[in-house]
Amino acid sequence: MLFVYDDSDPAPAAIREIIGVERFGAVLKRKQRLADMVERAVTKERQFDFVRISDAASREALADRLARRRDDDRVIRLPSSLIPADLDMFARTLRKLPYAPGPAMFGGRFDDEAVTLLTRVDTITLLNIREPRQRHSFLDGVAETSLAVDNAMKLLDLRSVSSFLGYMIGATEVRFFNAGHVSGDVFRKSSTDIAKMRGEHAFFHVVPDAMKRFMLPTFDYREDGGRASYAMENLSVPDAALQIVHHSFDEASFGRLLDRFFEFLDARGRQESGADQVRAVARDTILAKMHGRLDQLLTTDAGRRLDALLASSGPRGGIADMRRQASALIERAIATDRSTTLAVGHGDPCLSNILFSRNIGLFRLIDPRGAISLDEAWMHPLYDLAKFSHSIMGGYDFVNNGLFECRVGDDLRLVLELDGQGPPGWMKKALADRLAAAGHDQAIIRAYELSLFLSMLPLHLDTPRKLPGFCLIACAIMDELEGKSA
Repeated sequence: MLFVYDDSDPAPAAIREIIGVERFGAVLKRKQRLADMVERAVTKERQFDFVRISDAASREALADRLARRRDDDRVIRLPSSLIPADLDMFARTLRKLPYAPGPAMFGGRFDDEAVTLLTRVDTITLLNIREPRQRHSFLDGVAETSLAVDNAMKLLDLRSVSSFLGYMIGATEVRFFNAGHVSGDVFRKSSTDIAKMRGEHAFFHVVPDAMKRFMLPTFDYREDGGRASYAMENLSVPDAALQIVHHSFDEASFGRLLDRFFEFLDARGRQESGADQVRAVARDTILAKMHGRLDQLLTTDAGRRLDALLASSGPRGGIADMRRQASALIERAIATDRSTTLAVGHGDPCLSNILFSRNIGLFRLIDPRGAISLDEAWMHPLYDLAKFSHSIMGGYDFVNNGLFECRVGDDLRLVLELDGQGPPGWMKKALADRLAAAGHDQAIIRAYELSLFLSMLPLHLDTPRKLPGFCLIACAIMDELEGKSA
């Protein structure tokens, strides 16, 4: 049988504005493009030939191919605007298709589209229809004469903004101990880390009022069965990580993101503490945390294997060597850091925790480090900047979403390659210029960012492939701080 993934219609303008890609097949969800995800599911069932069409030429080539097939050949067509949310049921449906008694429609009609099993002649007719109203009428006729199959595979119409964003929730990688659920206009986050959930829920309610316009309000905290959860409004706004990995930003929209982020930094509460106290906080929350996390990493099998890999092929040796070199650079940054105040910090403003609308500039931070009281919310003033920088300067979101390769270079050393070369140079320059204008020393922030990449390693043991990617970014930051790269 022939399986046709029809990606020839562009996504609606509203979706293209959100995601920055022309067609649904190119959308990324959890490390893979939707077209690749469907193809893997289909080709796993060996009775299908998979064909993807994405433009007029490929559509015409398929129609010509079908014209030469037998009259009793049947074709299943999945338009890329429809996606099976239940991939297990999708696979089961595929296995049953060879036994279908005739043409069928799965899950009903979604306006002018549907998933159909048709004869080759009817498939050719459908492929030649480009006007939505004509396709709507054709599918009405198919529905009257075909077997109606229920929507067991939970097909979703991605052309609806709310459906698209609902499906994409969690598209950028989340840690394994978190879970999310959407019900109507409410998103509920839950975790077995009860203390963290308490702090995240309380954070909005204890921070200074000036910060609250940048935060998504939290409500309805619950504890049950060893898990805790809280709710937030389910905004139809994508996170900024989803946009950067799709290369959706242009200079104007990224400038709006920077405006909002630096406004958030200025709105944080401040507490004069003196340079010595701020340096002590840096040594405790930046340097000591890195050492503790690396110690934790080396107690695991994956950590020991990573250490061996880096010792043999890493550009800066194994974990011990990297730790020593990084520590010296971070110590130097702490010694030269002239910060004298602590700030009420979000604690994790990476791009996946920033909901951002590029066209209107709406900006909301989610998933803070958390605090039960204001006293618990004080942090080093550059920590939030380092977290933001590790997405823009470091390319964190590309590795976190599997959009990278670690290859062996000519010198038998590991080399990192990010999808599309990661964040573009103009984006990095825009952040560097903004840091300079605000009076920040970029070398200090990058040194703190270096500590983040090494500290996060044990947090990603559920996906060991990421670990060398993060380490190679850390090596690149050390090269920069030592003047070995531009």
